[in-house]
Amino acid sequence: QYQQSLEIQLRVLGSEHPDVAASYNNIGSVYCEQGKYDEALLQYQQSLEIQLRVLGSEHPDVGESYNNIGTVYSAQGKYDEALLQYQQSLEIKLRVYGQKHPLVADSYHNIGLLYRSQGKDDEALDQFKNSLEIRIRVYGQDHPRVADSKYCIGLVYEERNEMDMARELFLECQRINSKVHGPCHSQTVTAANAVQRAGVPKFSVWQRVAVCCSVLQCVAV
Repeated sequence: QYQQSLEIQLRVLGSEHPDVAASYNNIGSVYCEQGKYDEALLQYQQSLEIQLRVLGSEHPDVGESYNNIGTVYSAQGKYDEALLQYQQSLEIKLRVYGQKHPLVADSYHNIGLLYRSQGKDDEALDQFKNSLEIRIRVYGQDHPRVADSKYCIGLVYEERNEMDMARELFLECQRINSKVHGPCHSQTVTAANAVQRAGVPKFSVWQRVAVCCSVLQCVAV
């Protein structure tokens, strides 16, 4: 359907139109989801080229295209190229939206994931914390995005063998996901498993019960 839409738009609007760029972007997203990264990259780059000519270099859509290209490079293990794209995306978002915007938080989060993939824990931690601070301001404490940030920070502490810090963050992630999604949701169970992995025996009795119940409720019949 996206391909058909693109063909119609090219005939009606011509090649230099934002809607045509959006169609290339949509096709790229489909290819990306299918794991066809070379094809996705081609579509994203075509979208970006049109956006730069039509919208200019400081448009939010351009920032999103840089982000999408960075995601493809990251999936391909091309971390240096991915980082460059993510940083370009972040710079545009900072200029357009300012420091305290959810899309800026997403960029910090993506850069954190990239650094973590490279084993650069200190750099990853800084980016995740930047993202978490913005997300708490924007969404409040009990939001899935906040839980996601806390989980990623917890993973970094776990890799450093700082289990007390990791456990606290995993518990917070579990609490938020259980409140928002329920105890049987996959994200809640993932957090509960991380809590156990970080060392359940150090918990109080009530904390142990909370962790165990989150898992057991999902297998009860």
